[in-house]
Amino acid sequence: MQWKALVTGGGGFIGSRLVRLLLDQGHFVRVLDIDAGRLKGERKPNLEFVGVDSDPLEGGMANKRLVDEAIEGVDVVYHFAINWDGASWTHALPLANLLDVNIRGTLNMLETAVSQGVRHFLFAGSIAVYGNRTSPILDEEVVCKPELWRGGPGPGYAVMKLITERLCLLFHREHGLPVTVFRIDVVFDDDEHLDLSLETIRAAVRGSPIKVEKGEGGAAVHVDDVAQAFLKATLNEKAYGQVFNLSNPAAYMTDLEVCRLLIDTLESKSAIDLGETPLTGPVLGAVDKAESVLGWRPIKGRKDLEATIVKMAKSEAGRRPQ
Repeated sequence: MQWKALVTGGGGFIGSRLVRLLLDQGHFVRVLDIDAGRLKGERKPNLEFVGVDSDPLEGGMANKRLVDEAIEGVDVVYHFAINWDGASWTHALPLANLLDVNIRGTLNMLETAVSQGVRHFLFAGSIAVYGNRTSPILDEEVVCKPELWRGGPGPGYAVMKLITERLCLLFHREHGLPVTVFRIDVVFDDDEHLDLSLETIRAAVRGSPIKVEKGEGGAAVHVDDVAQAFLKATLNEKAYGQVFNLSNPAAYMTDLEVCRLLIDTLESKSAIDLGETPLTGPVLGAVDKAESVLGWRPIKGRKDLEATIVKMAKSEAGRRPQ
């Protein structure tokens, strides 16, 4: 089956991977984003862009006219767009501005999807909505406490993600819009692990001490596995109105293990400064529901994650003077 798709935030880390996968399968893809990002230079007859170079706070999904243009004629919407101070995640803008653009933008998307008869609306949420939990195993029925989240990029982000997730589910219940929500764990690809700071690698390159909190750690999921989950859910009636975790428990690593891998890879003289007060504790999203309902299985696990960390370390070491 071929469909016309809109990917908001299609220039981003996950969105761009899904766009390329959809294009490879022969689907028509329209991208709504303020920046072409990782799709810069991508030119195919079944690919269109809307909103590129528009204002971060007033363009893209925040602009109702652009949203109307982007959704016209599409069957499926994949909503990845987020404004959280760009790629830096520094939260330099006031929280009110960030909440406004993300909530208003998501409402624009949902309202237009209903009015234009979109057949399926898939939302990219976050495992951050669970907050700081005493139990490390988080299934979709756990009560969310996003205000307690202490991982990146902070509790404001987690609160925003839960609000927009619930707005999507509201439109499913009140307006009959077929909606699926994915709570996505930390994502990595063959070149980059989004939870590994370059500053940590640079400290290892310099031989400086590295601060690690005892007990901190988490799983990760490869971007290709995330994209496949979205495809498996698309126009699948079993996925309508559902929330799914996307993670890979087999790719769990403690922060201490990550730092030791960096030190070994770089033959670094860095000492590990082991703290005693975890910020969030171990986090592991259960994926039984996605496996049983969607038939989804994450393929790339811990060895792939370790290979990515090693590649990042060697790349950063190679571009810095010794």
